[in-house]
Amino acid sequence: MVQKPTIIITSLGRTGTKFFATLFDSIISNSTSLHEPDVLGIEPSRGPSDVIRQIREAGWRNMLWGKIRGKWSVIELSDSRVRGELELSAAIHRLTEQRGQFIHTRPGSIYIEANPGFYGLIDILPHVHARHRAVYIIRDGRSWVRSWMNWGHLYAKGPIRRAIVHTWPTATEISADPYRHQWAKMSRFERVCWAWATLNQYALTTIKENPNARLFYFEEIFKAEDRYKHLRQLIQFSTAIPGQEPMELASLDGWLEQQIHPSKNNFPSWPDWSLAHKQQFEKICGPLMRQMGYF
Repeated sequence: MVQKPTIIITSLGRTGTKFFATLFDSIISNSTSLHEPDVLGIEPSRGPSDVIRQIREAGWRNMLWGKIRGKWSVIELSDSRVRGELELSAAIHRLTEQRGQFIHTRPGSIYIEANPGFYGLIDILPHVHARHRAVYIIRDGRSWVRSWMNWGHLYAKGPIRRAIVHTWPTATEISADPYRHQWAKMSRFERVCWAWATLNQYALTTIKENPNARLFYFEEIFKAEDRYKHLRQLIQFSTAIPGQEPMELASLDGWLEQQIHPSKNNFPSWPDWSLAHKQQFEKICGPLMRQMGYF
């Protein structure tokens, strides 16, 4: 098992994981805090120095050779579990193989990773990490769907990109999914709605199996008037690792005035959605939205 104290922050993306990686890096001394170390984020906003830094943090062997062999991606493990292709024991073995030695070779006495890739692995973390905390962040489906529609990656990749980078699960790959036979006719909007409802539901189920995991709401941390109170609760929970001495934390002042990784604004917000979009969203996401208190 991994003995180094570890903090995992995960979600379905578009929830501030990059923000949390940067935040933890600043407020916790003697630690390594990484954002998606297994994802080579080549974007127009990033220069060559950013890409080189990312590869250096993850290690050339892991980022290049590991990815080529398909052995350096936690999100692939999560996706395989959602698809029913990966048993619990195999998932434990593969996650330990991926992260065990890597975590122990990172500088500092605490390892922090903010990565949507863990969304389907929360229940196996106690089998891999001797001392850990896991945070799962959920976001209102209306703003999450809008953000992904504007971000442009979810179910929007061409055939070449799909062949070389991560592709999220689809209803056709899950034998019991009610949308399996409708998927081919579903719009991208409907597919993104399906991802919010289906993948969040899976993650929420896995949280119940991990006593060191907790759910937090995106809106409470980033939108509420008392957002700093909720941010402090997240930090307090994350750093209260069983068997770990209390950590000295730097100030949180000003952190929630920053915006990291904003999306474009082409797709409208909920009040301006068409009636068809609202009906489609209600049909697919309505049950979980009500379960989580959003409706």
